[in-house]
Amino acid sequence: MKIREKFRQYPTDMQQWMIQQEKTKLTRVETALKNGKKLYAKMEDEEKGQWLLRTTIILEQYLSLLPERNCSLDQVSDDYIFQVWEILENDPSLRKLIAQVETRYEGLLKV
Repeated sequence: MKIREKFRQYPTDMQQWMIQQEKTKLTRVETALKNGKKLYAKMEDEEKGQWLLRTTIILEQYLSLLPERNCSLDQVSDDYIFQVWEILENDPSLRKLIAQVETRYEGLLKV
């Protein structure tokens, strides 16, 4: 079953919640990348610096694989979110990358 068909099976309020959650997640990843780059520029601890560099590379790689957009991530259309979900569903390597992004994002919050 396709993403959009599955999605339509949920109640409207849950659909909007799911869309908003995805927008929030993408916005957080983008913010983490920006903040990670700023922090890396100031980092003096070599070990944490290397981890942070690898983290920003992973976040950047993930964001670069998303569809093109002409607005901020928190203002993208519902159709954009469907495109993201379809990419994630059809690309196993991207699913692996998002797992790394989520793990690194949690670690970035601790730095």
